[in-house]
Amino acid sequence: MLFKYEAKTYQGETKNGTIEASSQSIAVDILQKSDLILLDIVEASDISLATKKLKFFEHIPKKEVFMFSRQLSVLFEAKVPVVESLRTMIDQTRSVAFKEILEKVTKSVNDGNPLSKSFAEHKKVFSDFYISIVKSGELSGNLETVFSYLAESLERDYYLTQKVRGAMIYPAFIIFAMIAVTFVMMIWVIPNLTSVFTESNMELPFLTQIIVNISDVFQEFWWLILFVLVGGATGFWQWVSTENGKMIWGSIQLEIPVFGEILTKFYLARFSDSLSTLIVGGLPIVKSLETSADVVGNYTYKKILRETIDVVKKGGTISSVFRRYKEVPIMVTQMISIGEQAGKLDGTLKTISKFYSKEVESAMDNMVTLIEPLLILVLGTGVGILIVAILMPMYNLTAAI
Repeated sequence: MLFKYEAKTYQGETKNGTIEASSQSIAVDILQKSDLILLDIVEASDISLATKKLKFFEHIPKKEVFMFSRQLSVLFEAKVPVVESLRTMIDQTRSVAFKEILEKVTKSVNDGNPLSKSFAEHKKVFSDFYISIVKSGELSGNLETVFSYLAESLERDYYLTQKVRGAMIYPAFIIFAMIAVTFVMMIWVIPNLTSVFTESNMELPFLTQIIVNISDVFQEFWWLILFVLVGGATGFWQWVSTENGKMIWGSIQLEIPVFGEILTKFYLARFSDSLSTLIVGGLPIVKSLETSADVVGNYTYKKILRETIDVVKKGGTISSVFRRYKEVPIMVTQMISIGEQAGKLDGTLKTISKFYSKEVESAMDNMVTLIEPLLILVLGTGVGILIVAILMPMYNLTAAI
């Protein structure tokens, strides 16, 4: 059951919010244990079904998480207690879904659970990488520094991911628009234009006849074409969600011309940044590698890191494994080897991360610049073919008259 409450802190600050509990008495008990003076509490029965559905489907953006981490690190640095810091963040958070999660985290911490364990109860929002960093901060007693590293790492990953995603959206939108326009042209526009020529019993030029035949197929089997497109996209999405699909698609991604090189740099930047952050956070190297393998985002690199874990457990080095794989550039392997020998692996990984992040950003900017005229050329060619196919019979018909 959901309850609305109004309460005051011992400092006189008024707080309004909602709390989920099996009964009103339990809700009251939870609020009182949170050092709140309860003024009013009622069952939130007036919350509409539509609102509940919206909350159910509400997604917690990654930006919300790293902003939360950044602000929490500032509060910890100011020596504000953990529970009070979390309550402050609840008041500042705009997302209803994230606010409810933070309320549950605060309650868990207030009940005596470690912060990392409280975050671990919400793994859809707080990843294993996040939880591992927080746990290391608890063990070292240096949460403010750890949260600062964590926020910086999440921020870098967020903006790098947005850069890659943003560059992909434009061509994806153009391709979708081309498919939509093709359907409209072939099903409605072309038949109306060519009906004039077919009624005059004139012989259509070869190019026009091809367009007309394609249009006939679209009119007759548009539902089948649409089914194949939607079914193919759905089937592909389900396939890449399987273990075998992830493995095969992970390899294919890195072999795609132009895009494969960019994605390779992106995954190297993400891996090196996460591993560096984990090591600086105080995690053992094996645990750091395990967590990095889970967050790298590509099955090929995950497989390489899993093999690295086995070798490191036996006393081997990371560079000795990386040398075996062409997916890891020689420069990366050499730099990691130097970092291992000098005992400065975290600094070396940070350098690698910065280098490849800049490489990805530069490649994305160049790709967007080049892909725009290329798409215009493709669109212009397609429109030109259609215009020629339509104008040729019109010219012949005019000449015959």
